[in-house]
Amino acid sequence: MLQVEVCDGYVLLKLVGRLDGVTMEVVERSFVDILADGYRHYVIDLSQLDYISSAGLRAMLFMIKKSKAADGRLALCQLKPAVQEIFDLSAFSTIFAIFNCMDEAVAYVLSPTGG
Repeated sequence: MLQVEVCDGYVLLKLVGRLDGVTMEVVERSFVDILADGYRHYVIDLSQLDYISSAGLRAMLFMIKKSKAADGRLALCQLKPAVQEIFDLSAFSTIFAIFNCMDEAVAYVLSPTGG
């Protein structure tokens, strides 16, 4: 469901399978724990996420709000077409920095200006 890798200057989170009402609590708790360790910048790899529900979208919103409150940055990358469609239909694609490749997402979160 969630794989975490601490990288140089950011944390890579890989969401696998489904992000829904059942899995969102684990993801949110894990994110709070990582944030408490002092990390501020996050890249979330969604290349292996097959489904996201409205509860999953709320979890994503929770993560971006928490990262911004910590003066950090969060980027999403490699969304599958079905997941991208849900982000587009819900207008969440206007809230998140979304990139096609990992390198662009990493460059965004590590940029001093966020872009």
